[in-house]
Amino acid sequence: MLKNESTERRRVQRIHLLEPLGGKIRGKKVHVLDISLRGVRVGHSEVLGPVGEECELSFEWEGQTLVLDCRIRRSTVQRIGKAAYARTLYHSGLELRPSGRSLQGLRGMIEEHVERALDEQKANARGVPPQESSRESATNEFVRHELVNQMWRSVRTTDREQPPNGFTIAANHSRLEVQMLKKAYLSGDESAREAIQKIAKLSLDSSDTFPTRKYEP
Repeated sequence: MLKNESTERRRVQRIHLLEPLGGKIRGKKVHVLDISLRGVRVGHSEVLGPVGEECELSFEWEGQTLVLDCRIRRSTVQRIGKAAYARTLYHSGLELRPSGRSLQGLRGMIEEHVERALDEQKANARGVPPQESSRESATNEFVRHELVNQMWRSVRTTDREQPPNGFTIAANHSRLEVQMLKKAYLSGDESAREAIQKIAKLSLDSSDTFPTRKYEP
């Protein structure tokens, strides 16, 4: 490992997620916005509890469920829901307990984000087109994004089949592309969802891949 890469990994303490991860605290829905080995920032529309109170955050990443023991450090109002249909949006900072659960999985998640960022920087510096870095893996590995109880469950697989409720696409799609597909699927009617699945199936049979650059931790 190069020295500057090791230094970069130590320097990056917090990663910003391009696609917020859905999770729960005390049965209330939250979205994980950024994360580090020391703390997490989540967005939510319900009050989680008083500052200083301990809580449990659970969310899924790459097919595994992470459960983190936390303490609420701060909570601020980001947007006030003035209209009858609008909800107030909160951002809360959670401190992780050093001896809490799932820290090993969290460490792997952060390391993968940093590895991807370093790979992107090196590939961009060499002028490598985005398709070249992932064309081969796209034909062998996929991700099944399945909607279960209004929560997305993403699992890596070698199976090309489309799930009954969701879609399967190549593993090299960027998080932004996945986020756009998920939003379109959630907001679409039955015919729109079928169209998304058909497009996803066609994309697996194509040798073309989507660009994977522009990644930042």
